[in-house]
Amino acid sequence: MIARKPLKKLTVKSSVKESTVYKKPLAVGRSDEGYFLLVRQTSDKGEHELFLIESKDGASFTSKPKKVVLRNKNRTKEDLSKCRDFRFFCHEGDVVMTYLRRDAHDASGSSLVYAATKDKLTWVIAGEIKKIQSNGIFVPELGDEVGDAVYFGGDVLRVAVSKNTKSWNVVEPHRIPHWHFFDGAHFRVVGGLLVEDAIAIFYESEVAVDILADVNLHNQKVGEERFVKMGVALFPVDHPTRLLWQTELPLIELPLDRVGNFTVIGVVQANRGEKRGEEKNRTLRIYGTSQEGEVSFIEFSEKVLADHRHRKQITLAKHQHNPILKPTDHQWESDGAFNPTALAINDKVHLFYRAVGSDGLSRIGYAASSDGIIIDERANKPVYSLHKLPSDREERDLSEKIKHDLKNNLVGGEYNPFASGGSWGGCEDPKVTRIEDTIYLTYVAHNGSWPMRTAITSISVADFLKKKWKWKKPALMSPPNVGSKSVVLMSEKIDGQYVVFHRMWPNIMVDIVPDLEFGEGKRWLTGQHIIPPRRSYWDSQKLSMGASPIKTKEGWLAIYNAVDRRDSSKYKIGAMLLDLKDPRKVIARSKRPILSPDQWYENDGKPGIAYPGGAVELDGVLHVYYGGGDKVGCVATIDTENLVWHLLQDSLPHVTISPVIFS
Repeated sequence: MIARKPLKKLTVKSSVKESTVYKKPLAVGRSDEGYFLLVRQTSDKGEHELFLIESKDGASFTSKPKKVVLRNKNRTKEDLSKCRDFRFFCHEGDVVMTYLRRDAHDASGSSLVYAATKDKLTWVIAGEIKKIQSNGIFVPELGDEVGDAVYFGGDVLRVAVSKNTKSWNVVEPHRIPHWHFFDGAHFRVVGGLLVEDAIAIFYESEVAVDILADVNLHNQKVGEERFVKMGVALFPVDHPTRLLWQTELPLIELPLDRVGNFTVIGVVQANRGEKRGEEKNRTLRIYGTSQEGEVSFIEFSEKVLADHRHRKQITLAKHQHNPILKPTDHQWESDGAFNPTALAINDKVHLFYRAVGSDGLSRIGYAASSDGIIIDERANKPVYSLHKLPSDREERDLSEKIKHDLKNNLVGGEYNPFASGGSWGGCEDPKVTRIEDTIYLTYVAHNGSWPMRTAITSISVADFLKKKWKWKKPALMSPPNVGSKSVVLMSEKIDGQYVVFHRMWPNIMVDIVPDLEFGEGKRWLTGQHIIPPRRSYWDSQKLSMGASPIKTKEGWLAIYNAVDRRDSSKYKIGAMLLDLKDPRKVIARSKRPILSPDQWYENDGKPGIAYPGGAVELDGVLHVYYGGGDKVGCVATIDTENLVWHLLQDSLPHVTISPVIFS
């Protein structure tokens, strides 16, 4: 990586007086001879000039700047003060420049101008398209009798085509981009290339995203984040107005508050695969500039485009025997048996699940399976129940009040009861993890009102295998007056420390702690690190960890659930890979959910709920256990290596911004 060296202004001294010249990078292109950077130089007198700086590697533009002349056919110079948004299109030695020119008679109007050159230093304006407010890319005729095409943005992508460069026909080939891609915001065309025998048009937009927090069960804006999102659309060379394909998800999403301002000024092929056999190893490079005039680039394999276009979505296979857990005639689990968590010990899968009784309280039941699918053992009474709630006075009194009011059919009450998953209190949504000789059980300790808190207890492996339910006295993990759910422990310590995942709406939080002693005067979960929702993806509203991560050679494989802001009625399941040495770092996240609630048993209770609680690997096959519709327990499977491979593809491109030196 080359150190960033900004060039914001240049002070010129002479025997007459001193003046200041400002330089602004405008556009980057690449021809057969190498890279070139177009720069506008403006004096404090308002005089504008264009210069071209060439480079062999595209990382250091330090050659002597060459003056550029931009003129009309009658040899009059262009008024550069009225020009902006310059772009290049390069193909087989030909280079075409486009830019927007402000209308001298209409302050709100502009024209898209295109110019040709033989040496990149003298440019002659070849024509213009009137009344276009967004910059574009000029693609010269690439097929027989196809004509020239100009792609430009706005609210949708439009194409102007012409066979004589005098009369232009503007069409909208399709709704590009997808509305949800930019939420209907305007976007800019930033580059055009030939890839896979197609014209690739790159577009981007800056989007502001509200940062939300839960305040009394309502979303409240607590901040704002800005992103640059980039997509691409492909068009056939012989039919430039017909859409072949477009990205449904962002090709790149840059958080500007973290990486700084990045306005795209060019897209080029850094490695064109000139050598034989390299055609499939081409590299795309996206150049951008900051408000201060610094230049940098992002580089990634052209294979990313093919991956977006051709790779099929991967999903978990729901088992034909689903649901594997159902409510029974037992009073304590007559209304629900769902959200199972799982542990594999001694060739058997052990499940703890949330059971909802007719009294409206949640308890924890137990079941087991020899093959991970068919339940062949099930306890006829709870293995953990309400009396195991943390025993401080407030919790105990509220628990008794819940039972009293339910018995007397009271719906309201001065303590503002809050229903969760069909129950009004108790031990909800268990998560189980074995660490050495101890099995830890975490759960939501629901006392009947919001905010709910999380708790932890444990049992020795020896007592567990003997079915001696000698649970350790539980302790609250989350602080008072803070809504908390989905506490998941790592099965191994990292550098002697415990890793704890939990959810404080809307993020997955990660805490690193020396021990698991929680409670007043000891420790509360704080949320030292955040894994946030992603604005453009299926997990854009809220998310939480579903099961204890499983160790693979590529990273910790974690199953999680999330809700999309575009459809908050559905809980879906996805996967992520975490760094083996530092599980706070996310290596990859599934671009799409790997399981969605589309079966009857996921919609029979509360519609649209698939909520993961456990995951175990059996003979290379990942078994994911989840609740359906807040009523039943289910299982879905997938080859573990296959899932990990797809996650690694979803991680591309790794965005690294490399600064550029220019003089």
